Amino acid sequence: MNMISHFHLLAAVVLLILPACNRNSDVNRKDGVRDALDARSYEAERDAAEDAGDAVMDAGENVGDALREGGRNVRDAFNGS
Repeated sequence: MNMISHFHLLAAVVLLILPACNRNSDVNRKDGVRDALDARSYEAERDAAEDAGDAVMDAGENVGDALREGGRNVRDAFNGS
């Protein structure tokens, strides 16, 4: 086989294998497909709970940032900066 044939064979193998490597974390979930299609039971409530969880995480990060900034201000005040 010449070099071009090897290249085409390798490209074909890669193109066949790559889609199989893409794993979806929702595959084994009971409602994974329905979640993607927004067809789960109580979809609005579930989405609201997910949004609330995201908001809590954001608030926690903001509180952490504010505490770090406050700590820097106190340290600077004591150091006379």
